[in-house]
Amino acid sequence: MDLKTLNRIDKLRRLKSRGPKTPKWLKPYHLLFFAFLTIFIFGAIIKMLEHNYQ
Repeated sequence: MDLKTLNRIDKLRRLKSRGPKTPKWLKPYHLLFFAFLTIFIFGAIIKMLEHNYQ
């Protein structure tokens, strides 16, 4: 086998081992989304606790 074929096989192997690809629309925003979600959940919990104490 020549070098070109070996490089191609190696590239394919590396692409396969990378695992499932995250969708392009999710990539830049997923951390922001989870941050807002956690803040919202904590806010809701605090509101519920305040409501129970009154």
